[in-house]
Amino acid sequence: MGGGKLMYAYHFLKHRRMCLKYGMYIGLNAVGKGFFIVHPGFIRIDSWVHIGENCTVLPMVLFGRAHPIDGTEIFVGDNCYVGTGATILGPIRIGNNVTIAAGAVVTKDVPDNVIVAGVPAKIVKYKI
Repeated sequence: MGGGKLMYAYHFLKHRRMCLKYGMYIGLNAVGKGFFIVHPGFIRIDSWVHIGENCTVLPMVLFGRAHPIDGTEIFVGDNCYVGTGATILGPIRIGNNVTIAAGAVVTKDVPDNVIVAGVPAKIVKYKI
């Protein structure tokens, strides 16, 4: 077995163990560099979700489809923070430098440099 195949097998098994141990799933190539999970817990990020670089996600976050059959994709920009219990339903685009408050339900596109909160999520503050 070549070095590349061995490393792939190692990372595959490590990924699988984390998914089973902590009740979370992160699809292949779904997250960018610097992705950070504060506390492992229920988090589901399928491969049709694209999260940018340096993003932080807290436990109990769901990235889902508004309709299960459509070819929905969710795009999250760089430097975003997603609070505990947030739900993001696509198709949707979330800009760069966005903070999503705990428990927010995001169903519409979010521009850059804002804080959103509520059900449904609304802009509560613009970042400078």
